[in-house]
Amino acid sequence: MGHITDKKPPEGIQIEEKLYYQKQTPTKSSEFEENRSKRQLDREKSEVFERVEIEKRKAKNAKQNAEEAFKRANQIKKETDEYIQKVKYKSRKRKSLRVKMKKRMEEANRAISEAEKLKQLAFKAEKNLEDAESEAEKLKEETLKKP
Repeated sequence: MGHITDKKPPEGIQIEEKLYYQKQTPTKSSEFEENRSKRQLDREKSEVFERVEIEKRKAKNAKQNAEEAFKRANQIKKETDEYIQKVKYKSRKRKSLRVKMKKRMEEANRAISEAEKLKQLAFKAEKNLEDAESEAEKLKEETLKKP
């Protein structure tokens, strides 16, 4: 810690440099604002591109879920049809067949309903992706227009 004195410092002692501050000129403050605006724009671009990637993943997952649900529904239908063919002419199994078929049809209907819901979610996810990509494209165009 230094002291303030009127005396000269002893030989070999270094004096700390003094710093003088100047008020910011209008050009420096406008440069600062320009840099701040650029950093803000870069953050916004980064957020938009990140949103695009998130929406892509959501759309892909929703589409896969819908496809899997349709596959399950088709598999249930196929198994039901095979079972019907197998016991078609056996009269003693007709009653149990009706009960089993009723359960299988309910299961198939639930699977189809789930698949339809998932298909709608996939469409929404793809729409959100399109919106995000459009926003990213506009941001790119705005960036290119700026000098």
